[in-house]
Amino acid sequence: MTLRNESTDSTPKKATTTKTSSAIYESDLRTRIATFPRDVLAWFALGRYLRSVGRLREAEKALRKAVSINPGPLPFWEELALTLVDLGLIDEAYTICDQNLRRNGDSIRKRVTELRKLERSADSDYPKETSPCVACPEYTYYGCSRGSECDAIVRWRSAMANVMPSTRKRT
Repeated sequence: MTLRNESTDSTPKKATTTKTSSAIYESDLRTRIATFPRDVLAWFALGRYLRSVGRLREAEKALRKAVSINPGPLPFWEELALTLVDLGLIDEAYTICDQNLRRNGDSIRKRVTELRKLERSADSDYPKETSPCVACPEYTYYGCSRGSECDAIVRWRSAMANVMPSTRKRT
């Protein structure tokens, strides 16, 4: 039998390090960037962190580096534009937003077209609501009164498996 000391002090101890957690976070990001200089997420996270602590010039440089590595993601451009607004460079921020929205607009239109095509290919026997349970007569404010899977859910899953082949493995 192992005896345990039940009178141990379980109060949280203050960390012995002199660095604060935000300084450690910044240090970790800079180490990551030094190790992997093309890590776009590390550059973005560093720029976002620096903006949050008010080091705007450094944040702008980090965000510009992230955008130069991968100009695709919209949040990178949004964070850069917000940093420029904080620096007082409003005209440049507007220019960045206008160029970025115009460039990403084509991909958004393409995605909307794909979603509409997917919607048209869905089985027309189902109600127009997004959830089959909402149209079920046994559906209440608290959910399905049957308490188990009803045939509407089973039909919806089989239809989705036919529409999207990647979901066949999950059903």
